[in-house]
Amino acid sequence: VQLLHSGGQWVVALDAATGKEIWKAERKSDGFAENEHSYASPSIWRHGKDALLVTHGNDYTIALRLDDGSEVWRIGDLNPKDKYDRTERFVASPLVTPELIVSPSAKRGPLVAINPVDAKGLITSGSPFEKWRYKETPDVPSPLLYDGLVYLVNSNNGMVTCLDATTGKPQYASERSHNEKHRASPVYVDGKILVSAFDGVVTVVRPGPKYEVLATNKLPITQTASPVISNGRIYIRGWETLYAISEGGK
Repeated sequence: VQLLHSGGQWVVALDAATGKEIWKAERKSDGFAENEHSYASPSIWRHGKDALLVTHGNDYTIALRLDDGSEVWRIGDLNPKDKYDRTERFVASPLVTPELIVSPSAKRGPLVAINPVDAKGLITSGSPFEKWRYKETPDVPSPLLYDGLVYLVNSNNGMVTCLDATTGKPQYASERSHNEKHRASPVYVDGKILVSAFDGVVTVVRPGPKYEVLATNKLPITQTASPVISNGRIYIRGWETLYAISEGGK
């Protein structure tokens, strides 16, 4: 559990069966103001037998050892001190895969990709562990990786950007899905990417280096939660209604 707010900066490991505290690690940062708060979720990074806990907030993405919470590496320059934004609290969660981690920042900040294998210490611009930096972060929706491409959705207007996962080079940038706020993260299902807007519109996009909208669907809901895919169904949760969608309504 990561507890990142003005009252303290902690990561706590609890026994799942009993709730007993196993360890509690202070997550140190020189961030301040609104940036102390984080809406991001922690993730487990795995590569072979190696595993780390990836936490995100208060100006840094930080990887911790699972046995004691000690720090292994941290990604910096997400909110550069020479042009510090006091309101850049992190909302989107990092994209975590065995050989690629993509860390969003917030608002006008950068998007940073690293190679987490053997990474250690402070990772900033020019670090051997950094793969690329992109000028614009998705802010609220988390990044999506599919078939060597990273997809970003702008939280203010639904613009979709596609980057090469190896180089960070844009395949396309700022293509229109639906001109509305987007709080849900894009998800991949059955050869398609779902981009869900605040007003219930779901834009269906074909994966690949060329932008193509396959369909636009409208539900009578307000939605901020990301769609969930399970056992042949798409679950979409609005503020008052939960939809389960499947082929033939099964």
